[in-house]
Amino acid sequence: QNRTHSMSATVTTSSFSLPPSLQRYQCNRCVFRDNDNRQQLVSSSGRRLQKSSVSTSVSSSLEGDKTIVIIGGTGRVGSSSANAIQKALSESSSSSKIVLASRNKESFEETVSRYPGLRSKTTTFREVDVSDIQSIESAIKGADLVINTAGPFQTVKTCNVLEACINVSVPNYLDVCDDGSYAKNAKSLDSKAKASKVTAITSGGIYPGVSNIMAAKAIENQLRDAKIARERNDQDEAAESSSSSQEEKDKIEYLLYNYFTAGSGGVGSTILATSFLLCGEEVTIYENGNEVRMEAASSRKVVDFGKGVGKREIFLYNLPEVESTHKIFNVPTIKARFGTSPGIWNTAMVAMARLLPSDVLKNKELIQQVASALMPLVKLVDAAVGEKMSIKIDCKLKDGKISTSLFTHNKLSECVGQSVAAFALAMLEGESSYGVWYPEETSTFLDQDLLLARASEGASQFQLSQAPWKLESQPINLGFGISL
Repeated sequence: QNRTHSMSATVTTSSFSLPPSLQRYQCNRCVFRDNDNRQQLVSSSGRRLQKSSVSTSVSSSLEGDKTIVIIGGTGRVGSSSANAIQKALSESSSSSKIVLASRNKESFEETVSRYPGLRSKTTTFREVDVSDIQSIESAIKGADLVINTAGPFQTVKTCNVLEACINVSVPNYLDVCDDGSYAKNAKSLDSKAKASKVTAITSGGIYPGVSNIMAAKAIENQLRDAKIARERNDQDEAAESSSSSQEEKDKIEYLLYNYFTAGSGGVGSTILATSFLLCGEEVTIYENGNEVRMEAASSRKVVDFGKGVGKREIFLYNLPEVESTHKIFNVPTIKARFGTSPGIWNTAMVAMARLLPSDVLKNKELIQQVASALMPLVKLVDAAVGEKMSIKIDCKLKDGKISTSLFTHNKLSECVGQSVAAFALAMLEGESSYGVWYPEETSTFLDQDLLLARASEGASQFQLSQAPWKLESQPINLGFGISL
């Protein structure tokens, strides 16, 4: 599909192809590298896109009138997403409309005060009750895209917004779900979405979301490099005799999702409540192909997130990208860890997971009240530590090299909105593919390179599939191309 991008592009061809079992999920390689305060995206197709490392624009080539309804649109994530989409649309020829759907008009007034750019004729408010499917159907009729940001998603048993979209045949649905059970429930509606011609993406935010696509590209890049190396080795007689064993080694051994956010990330009490609710969920990881259950906030690990972030402690939590990436790419070992700062917050999370009864940690109303009560203290801490976030993904080839991908941004409250906007614009500009999809599965109908370019606007670092030492906070260069 031809698209008119807002960035100049030079196209060449690439002959690489994935093994048949993974071709459905093939995605272009892209790497950002710092260059005189600029960032350059290099894709496997040879396309190079230049963008400023300090810009916060997510411009769009979208044309025509579209209606985008954001459920939970006056919350921190929803309003940040609306603001990013509004900025992108203002730089295009589209006269699309954004509808912020929430429980009351007062929250809408607070939102437009926080984001003055949303105070326009193209942004309106609709009242909605997310527990009532008929109320949702009334709010979303005529929409081209519905974005569900009404969290927390933990403990929610039904996917009311997605079901409403299916009932009234809204063409596109996106949610920012960060709960494994909710995501699986959404996937269970796949056949209904197909029948109603709905294209739906679940878990399409920053992490999970952008992180899933980064992981998919890391996997492809590793398999690509292994195939190239094997083909070179096949020229040697010894390598030819063991080519079958080499093909067996062209598999991913493990993939590790590592996340860090300073303080609460500046995104409100809902995200704080989400973190607390995760303390009450048993963690699912995969170890050598086996499903393993662990305690929440366990298995502490210190990870180097590179310059500007450094080494941080992170812990296992139950996140949907673990199961989705395992099933889609058949990665035998996969885990997701998260940590915050100051360290006392991590200690508090560990204490909650160990000491509080399960029924308390799963009481959504109570947890939300606790999160709201703590917000004055959290805001004071946030003012001191900031809201920097970092995603680090380690991907290892069987009996081979490790690659690291890194995405660091100084403001989570901004980049979460940009990430949702990147998914939203990609869906509206791309092709339809009916059904319910995880982000890793979208390469056949979304421009993932452009999606990553938009999501990473303003990032201090965005690099894919690099040698781990290159991204460490203080690599030691010994000379002659050798570093520690």
